Amino acid sequence: MRSIFKNNKQRYFERIYKEHAKALFLLVLRYVSSEFDAEEVIQRGFIKVYSNLDSFQEQPGKTIKPWLNKIMVNEALLFLREQNRLKLKEQYEEYDLITDFQDEHIATEECLSLVRQLPDGYRAIFNLYVIEGYAHKEIAEMLHITESTSRSQLVRARKILQSKIKQYETNINFHYPKIHSGG
Repeated sequence: MRSIFKNNKQRYFERIYKEHAKALFLLVLRYVSSEFDAEEVIQRGFIKVYSNLDSFQEQPGKTIKPWLNKIMVNEALLFLREQNRLKLKEQYEEYDLITDFQDEHIATEECLSLVRQLPDGYRAIFNLYVIEGYAHKEIAEMLHITESTSRSQLVRARKILQSKIKQYETNINFHYPKIHSGG
């Protein structure tokens, strides 16, 4: 029985790769700053997927996507730590996190481009909290920081993004001024 799975494991892995590689690459690209780095992380992540494929048990209603996403996010964070690019400072101030990063005047593609311009640590926390939906407690455990550091880094990331959005909108308005109808 075990040998049958081994024969099918390669085909199963190839199907997973074919179906999910592009989306996982885009996921990883939200965490690392270059396509070259994303390719490195994806390669390492898929090695881990293949190695641990036996541990994933497909069940009705249970998809492999969350498992793949978790592996790739963890690999991206590991890569950033290894590159010493997750520089997070301890902060003990409390911040108001009521306002979420949203702006209906900017397209998703431009928004993601602005997120990619954030420093690595801010980008990682922003992605984990806002896009992936992790709680600050989970982020703190993943990154070996305090919850308050996670919160403060998120606030700083949002401030940088708000500034970048204003700059982006100013540039757009400068190049494409609004036409006012006479009255």
